Amino acid sequence: MAKIKITIMFISFLIYPFNSFAKQQGAIFLGSPMSGFQYQQDDLRFSLGVKDFGFAFDQMFSVATLLQKPNLEPLYVYLGAQVVDDHKHKVAVRSGIGFQQPFEKIILYAELGPSLYVLEDVDMKLEASVGIKIGF
Repeated sequence: MAKIKITIMFISFLIYPFNSFAKQQGAIFLGSPMSGFQYQQDDLRFSLGVKDFGFAFDQMFSVATLLQKPNLEPLYVYLGAQVVDDHKHKVAVRSGIGFQQPFEKIILYAELGPSLYVLEDVDMKLEASVGIKIGF
């Protein structure tokens, strides 16, 4: 029952428009510890895992902007938190680096980074994901 409530709250939050001029993207991703759907508005990203139930919230930063080097535009870093319904690991602080390659209407991306699990079992795991984003 708690999973259903969390999912409904998450979807309701995603439907609410923050800004009509904001850049919005939807994505499907495969990865560890979860695979599922993502919604991104500007530099804020929300993930909902359906393979192993979970959700995550990340702030994304452009490497090109941070280092003032336009040739690094495909790279980004992220920092956030996630909750995963796993028997051993539950809540994590996560960060990482990603690469995205835009095509006509889609963007392919891959990312890799450590997650520090802090409840029930303190552990650090290296996690990765790949996916397809569509802008709207």
